[in-house]
Amino acid sequence: WRKERNTESDFHAFLTRFNNYLSSRAGRCLQCRCNLQNMLYMSAYDKFYGTQKYTCYDCTKQYCEDCEDDGGVYYIGGSCDNCERRYCLHCKKVDVCTSCDNWYCVDCIDFKKCSQCDGDEHACLDCILADRVWGGCRNNCCADKFWCNYCVDYRGAVSWCDKCSESYCRDCCNSDVYAVEFCDYCEDSLCGQCRVNTKGWNRCERCEQLTVPVLMEDREKMQTQINELQTQINELENEHREQSNEINELKREVKDLTGGSGELAEV
Repeated sequence: WRKERNTESDFHAFLTRFNNYLSSRAGRCLQCRCNLQNMLYMSAYDKFYGTQKYTCYDCTKQYCEDCEDDGGVYYIGGSCDNCERRYCLHCKKVDVCTSCDNWYCVDCIDFKKCSQCDGDEHACLDCILADRVWGGCRNNCCADKFWCNYCVDYRGAVSWCDKCSESYCRDCCNSDVYAVEFCDYCEDSLCGQCRVNTKGWNRCERCEQLTVPVLMEDREKMQTQINELQTQINELENEHREQSNEINELKREVKDLTGGSGELAEV
């Protein structure tokens, strides 16, 4: 609504009256006590049209833009890149997405923290949905998670297969034989299926050992499928047997009714 600026509108007239009121009030920074009179006006002309300067949008207290706390954090923070509100240090509601570097207040954008380090790295949902941060696993086990770039690059949060480029999270790499595993002999990172499909001289002795659990898992899965198919076959055979018995019973009834001639007797 602030982008539709009209100097003839009722809202613009209100801004003018409100700025006249603000100019008549004494205003000081609550931290350094510098004079802010004639500086607390509502912007009526630039890109911050409709916003009040040096004022927290939550507690409405005023701070100058030079005052910092002992940690070097400004008492009046930057504006949200979505709604352009500003908040003071005590009412801090604005944080930065460490992926796109945009600042958002918590009322506009939901943030998610890195699932591994749970530290200062966090991303907005826009970056997660746009795949600007890593938030997926080949096993679809991480729909509500994401990993910061540092954990992906240096902490082994994610592993990629050198051959098929599929990615797996650390938990899957530690528990799933089909996930990516690093061979410390040939230095290949391959998923289980690609390692099995790599044959001949391209597979080192250590890789041969790493294929054993994959092949055993394949065998168990195949045996499970065979057992399921055998169960279906047995069920079909039983059904066929029951239907055959019903047909034979019907034939006997027909024979009894026709006196053995196959034709129904006249009544």
